[in-house]
Amino acid sequence: MTLKSFPHPANETWITLSIAGYLNITAFIHHSLESALMSPLMKKSVRNRLVTGLVGLTLAVGLTGCSNDDEETLGDTIDASDTESLEYVPASADGPAQNVPEPNLPAVATENSEEGAEATLEYFWETEEYARLTGDTEPLALVSSEDCEFCFESIQGWEHSYGEGEWVVLQGELQIEITEVQLGDDEERSQPVAHVFFELDEPGIDFYENDGILHQDSFDKPDIKKWVSLLYFDATGQRWEVEWLGLEESVTWVE
Repeated sequence: MTLKSFPHPANETWITLSIAGYLNITAFIHHSLESALMSPLMKKSVRNRLVTGLVGLTLAVGLTGCSNDDEETLGDTIDASDTESLEYVPASADGPAQNVPEPNLPAVATENSEEGAEATLEYFWETEEYARLTGDTEPLALVSSEDCEFCFESIQGWEHSYGEGEWVVLQGELQIEITEVQLGDDEERSQPVAHVFFELDEPGIDFYENDGILHQDSFDKPDIKKWVSLLYFDATGQRWEVEWLGLEESVTWVE
């Protein structure tokens, strides 16, 4: 399995998931403070939420913040980005990244298969990186379930931060390595479900205020952890959607 490079947010969350006919998951997810994004979003920036701490969230509560636009199609993301012909300028102390290429959703992601679920999760982290560098979260929302708390917080967080004129500078690349994909059927929801196991190697990150002042020189320690994600296949939209993400070590699997 090859490594791909993307960044990521995380949270500290009490989680209970029930999948009829498949399995139950009960977990206390403790994510690193270095990657937390899960504080109240409308009043605080991503940087402030990382500094002030973590909050408990309940995945069972349906959220509307990361809902997908019904008019958005896969073709919109598969088409080449207009910025591809422009020179990419990395983020620095002088300002945010410029001309960041928009990720393309691969055609295999439309398949109800292990390859489709794997490609979707990789695309998810590509769009998370894109959102982190630009504040544009539309590609991320495309593969995010309406019930994905993690997705909602990430989408709202980056939109708010860049709306306030803040930006981030990455101190390296986040690497994702998918180690296993398990497919099944959720009889209650009548949908295919996939569990994708993967590892993340997190880079450091610097936060800059809108006046160009480095607020916090943080997250300079490498952090490699094992994760698991839950995806459902939307037959109508012909794509997988990420519904949940968490640390593998904190999940209890019950047959």
